[in-house]
Amino acid sequence: MDNPGATENSLSSLEFPAILDRLALHCRSVYGREAATLLRPSSSRADVQSLQDETREMVLFRQTSGFLPLSLPTDIRPLLARLEVEGSLLAAPEILLVVEAMRTGQEVRALLARSEHPRLRESGRSFPDLGNLLRYLDGKISATGDLEDRCSPELTQVRRRITAISARLEEALRSIASKPEMARALQDDFVALRNNRRVLPVRIDSQSLVEGIVHALSSSGATVYMEPLSTVPLNNDLVRMKEEEEVEQRRILLDFTGLLRTRAGDLRLLTALLGEADLLAAKAALAEEMQAVDPDLTEGAPGADASRMALVQARHPVLERSLEGSGRRLVPLDLTLPATHRVLVISGPNTGGKTVALKTVGLLALMSQSGLKVPASAARLPVFRRILIDIGDHQSIPDSLSTFSARMGHISEMARQIEDPSLVLLDEVGTGTDPEEGACLGAAVIDYFRRHGAVVLATTHHQTLKAFAAATPGTANASMEFDESSLSPLFRLRPGVPGRSGGLDIAERLGVPVEIVREARSLLPRHREMLEEYLARLQALQKDLDTRIHEARDEALAAARREEDRQEAARRLSLDREARFAQLLEEVSTQLRKRWEAYLQALSDLEEERRLRREIERQERLMLEEARRALPPDLLPPPARERPLPATPKAGDAVRIASLRIEGILDRLEGDRAIVRSGGKRLSVAVADLEPPQAPSPPDRPLPRGVSLSRPAPSAPSPEINLVGKRVEEALQLLDKYLDELALAGLSPARIVHGVGSGRLRAALRSFLKTHPQVEGFSEAEEREGGRGATVVRIRI
Repeated sequence: MDNPGATENSLSSLEFPAILDRLALHCRSVYGREAATLLRPSSSRADVQSLQDETREMVLFRQTSGFLPLSLPTDIRPLLARLEVEGSLLAAPEILLVVEAMRTGQEVRALLARSEHPRLRESGRSFPDLGNLLRYLDGKISATGDLEDRCSPELTQVRRRITAISARLEEALRSIASKPEMARALQDDFVALRNNRRVLPVRIDSQSLVEGIVHALSSSGATVYMEPLSTVPLNNDLVRMKEEEEVEQRRILLDFTGLLRTRAGDLRLLTALLGEADLLAAKAALAEEMQAVDPDLTEGAPGADASRMALVQARHPVLERSLEGSGRRLVPLDLTLPATHRVLVISGPNTGGKTVALKTVGLLALMSQSGLKVPASAARLPVFRRILIDIGDHQSIPDSLSTFSARMGHISEMARQIEDPSLVLLDEVGTGTDPEEGACLGAAVIDYFRRHGAVVLATTHHQTLKAFAAATPGTANASMEFDESSLSPLFRLRPGVPGRSGGLDIAERLGVPVEIVREARSLLPRHREMLEEYLARLQALQKDLDTRIHEARDEALAAARREEDRQEAARRLSLDREARFAQLLEEVSTQLRKRWEAYLQALSDLEEERRLRREIERQERLMLEEARRALPPDLLPPPARERPLPATPKAGDAVRIASLRIEGILDRLEGDRAIVRSGGKRLSVAVADLEPPQAPSPPDRPLPRGVSLSRPAPSAPSPEINLVGKRVEEALQLLDKYLDELALAGLSPARIVHGVGSGRLRAALRSFLKTHPQVEGFSEAEEREGGRGATVVRIRI
């Protein structure tokens, strides 16, 4: 981030490093703490606005989603540097650290990418997607840094062998140790490990009783650790298996390291983005801790109520914490610089808070341009290209420079760096030399910076500078308030009037002998004494004006409360009218609902009529069939059969009902009756009335040689019908035909899309489904399939 002309000495003078230290305490990763230490202000208004927007979004994000999972105390960047060396190998605990960083990155990426805030969402999308690599490595290294068996089949197999050999070896050694003749020879009955081999602790004076190999001697010299010869082969097998395990583990680690090496660039990007995310979360946490606000970065246009810079209840966070530690309270700063002014000359007594006011403005400007919220109730701060400060003792003993010389050198450097717009803070400008010359020099310095586009805040005790501020366009006076009765500062800034230094009064209050103070007063020039008296009267007038302003504000507040009471009465009247209207609306809605229900009932009756008509037609066909059976055979017309029916038709055969001239599919036989499905209906007819379906008519003329004719088989109906936008009558006709097609094709269930709308079409369709003979049941579709806008129907098959 670019530095807006604030040198490290200036940053230190404004105590900006102390803010960065507090910011770093809120960081939860090593990357965030490093980013906090390196944070510097920006001089680009677009960048500052973007930084402030990001911090504001993170504050809102924390209020709803809490902390980001950024607990990463270990820096993996040295491991990434080792990955750049081809053939290098990371140990399992080191790979586990990288995996933990990837897991954290994926979690932060997912949280930010799902955020409702656009800048955070874009930040989340900039994270590299390491999901596949994480899924491959995750769970393959235990929390203790050991490779898990699942890393490879070979590792699983060799570890099983090690376990089996270890068990056999333990059993063999314990068997030896349990023999009665070995009881006196053994120092203890446990199995020890020396030189990677399982051994027994044998008393030094009984070494000859054990036939084996000595591997070690105890520190006391009383015990030798011996490997019995009978267990040497098992120990050899165990050592060999462990060597194979180490070889396989190295191969796996090389494989894991190689995979990480292929994504080393993404991993480096991940650490940088984790640092940025952690820093942003720390900015939000610091804003909450300081009860800070978003700064307004716009300068007001010239006008009565506009301001170039304004701070309301601003607090210097470092001083505030220091005072809290000693049980004292900080007096907040209210400072306004009108849009028509660029210079504010602040005067007043020593220890009155002039320097603190300068530092507060400078520090809050640095915080604002670093993307930090500012500790105030409200703040308007322009974005400065340079923030230049001359404050404190610049005496340089090694360079043989006095305080005045050093300050002039510093101001000379500031003059070379000035850009428009800049913020210039001058503490006790013009001091350190002859008072008259210093005052003139101070006025010239202030005017130079003003003419070169700087916003200047300067403190002074010089009467000449106070007069200069009163007489120069674009320049204003302000003073730190002073309690004349107690001769103590109030640490409040009063705009518009210069302040009294009150040095003699303070000296007298602090116990300087009266004759010294009296002599000093007599030495004051008469015009200086008159000016002091004038300033005292001016301050008294200002105090009276403030009292009247407070009274006017109280009256305005009372008027505002009366207006609020009037608006509340009007609101209650409006609510009463709305309640009466809602009641009337409910009554009308009830009437309309009743009419609608009557209409639906009439529609249901219409469907019932259609069902009865179909039932009557079916009964008529049955009665006709009964009549045919009741007539003598000689009166019946011979059935017309174009082709003989198979002797025993079976379910699924295509048949034709001769008497009705209807084709269908034989569903089942019930004695001499047959159930035939046709047109979505089931018909019960005599088996004797069935015949094969008619063959298609032959073509008008034979086809030429080499030409064949084929017709596609009828396609199965779609599992969904869309009736959105159809009139009720049209929709019912389409649905009736569709249900018949579903029944003939044996397809169930199916979805009817009708939409939500007014609910009329939905009610009509469901009423129709209740009475349809092909419908077994229906229900509302699930949310992912349309919810209230669709109905799932089950067909009788």
